[in-house]
Amino acid sequence: MRRLPPLNALQIFETVARHRSFTRAAEHLCLTQGAISRQILALEEYFGFPLFIRGARGLTLTAEGDVLLPVVREGFARIEEVSLRLTRQRTDLALKVPTCVMRWMLPRIMRFQSEHPELQLQITTTWQHDVDFQVESFDAAIIYGSSPGADVHAVPLFDEQLTPVCSPDLLSEKPLAAAADLAHHALLHPTRDHRDWKLWLDRVGASEIDATLGPTFETLDLATNAAMQGFGVAISDRTLVSEDVAARRLVMPFDIVLETGSRYYFVYPDCVANQPKVRLFSDWIMRNRDTAATKADRVSPREADAPETSSFPDVS
Repeated sequence: MRRLPPLNALQIFETVARHRSFTRAAEHLCLTQGAISRQILALEEYFGFPLFIRGARGLTLTAEGDVLLPVVREGFARIEEVSLRLTRQRTDLALKVPTCVMRWMLPRIMRFQSEHPELQLQITTTWQHDVDFQVESFDAAIIYGSSPGADVHAVPLFDEQLTPVCSPDLLSEKPLAAAADLAHHALLHPTRDHRDWKLWLDRVGASEIDATLGPTFETLDLATNAAMQGFGVAISDRTLVSEDVAARRLVMPFDIVLETGSRYYFVYPDCVANQPKVRLFSDWIMRNRDTAATKADRVSPREADAPETSSFPDVS
């Protein structure tokens, strides 16, 4: 039976070698410096030679340590790669979705599940708009940006189109006949830099409106929910609020939309490209990305005052 060195000590050795410091390695691994030192000493006793030279300016690898390090790194990288691959072979589809996109995704997720009950979707929501398949064990993700990035398969979902939104009741109190009327409303911001409102106001030439004023929210979804409750006017994405506009929970008081050049994508890595579960959902979302997203275009602010015929969004 082959006798291997302690794997935990090897992981600590790699961390110490990367940081060239027991102290920084201890902070990274949330251990005490003494625990790190004991693990390295145990590994050196196992091999019978020192792995580090302790000097006044820090640690340097010995010749033996320099030989061992790339082998340890390659071994752990290989274990991680295989672990991720095995994790992604499970029967459910692990999908990462930004919270703001759930407004658009939820009706489609429910339709997909009703049509394909044999494949369960495991949804993880996040405020992040990107994904790193090398370190995150998701089968696929929805991301946002000017491009999907490298080394992924991508299905474009929709372009970002910014426009103000508010509750119908807000308009009855303070009409929005022109962009200048926004001076009488609280601007609800989905980003700390207030970038979206600044871009839209520049687009319509409303330089008299101070885009720095108004409460800031952590996500677009939170800002949109605040607008729905009548707390002000949010700048949101036309597609993401289409269900709420169709159901008359929100209105778009202006016809002007700003295309930012960014887009939402459905992406997945090469290692799962041939898996039936990924192909099934990828093909389905490609066919259904444009459904349940056009009715909002036919609802004007005036129509929002009409009696509601249904309290549910149209997801057909």
